[in-house]
Amino acid sequence: MRIRAIFEILKDRLFSTQYESEKSHVLDILVDNWFNVQYLEAFFEQNKADLDSLAKLYNEEITVEDAIELTIDLADELFQELYEEDGNNLKELFHALDDNEQRIYDFQKAKAKGSYKKSWLRIYAVHFDDAYVVTGGTIKLHFKMQDRIHTNEELKKLTSMKDALKLNEVDELFVYKS
Repeated sequence: MRIRAIFEILKDRLFSTQYESEKSHVLDILVDNWFNVQYLEAFFEQNKADLDSLAKLYNEEITVEDAIELTIDLADELFQELYEEDGNNLKELFHALDDNEQRIYDFQKAKAKGSYKKSWLRIYAVHFDDAYVVTGGTIKLHFKMQDRIHTNEELKKLTSMKDALKLNEVDELFVYKS
C-alpha cells in the first residue's frame, strides 16, 4: 500500500492519493466503481447479508437492484458536492471519522458521505493544512469499520496517510496543477 503520488484536485484544497498498485488516483477509481452497474452488483451480492441487515434496521426492503440505483444517485450527489468549483464547502462536507470529535484539526481522519442522512457511501481523507488528502472510499453497510475487510483496509490507508503527513514523508509526492 505504498503511495505513488498525491494529485491536486481542487487548488490547495483537495488532493487524491494514487497507490503504487493502482493505475489512477482514488477519486477516479471511486467514480469508476460507484457508477459501474457490474461492480455494484458484484459488491452487493457479495455483501448481501449486510445489505439485508441494514434494510431490517431501517424497516425497509432493499433489493440488489434498488441498492445499485440508490448508490448511483448517492454517488452523483456526493461527487457534485465534492467537486464544487471553489472547494469552500469541504469543511462542511467532511466530518471527523470519530463522531465524538467536534472540532477540526491537522492530521484528523475524516469522512464525507453527502447530505443524504442514510447514505452508505464514504470518502475518507486526512485533514491537513486547510486541505483534505483523500485516501480511499467505500460502501459502508455496517457499523464498525474494523468489522469488514474492505472497510478495515480503508482505515489502514487513513492511518498510513496520517502518519506519513505527520512525519513529512510525502512532500515530494504532491503533484500540483500548473
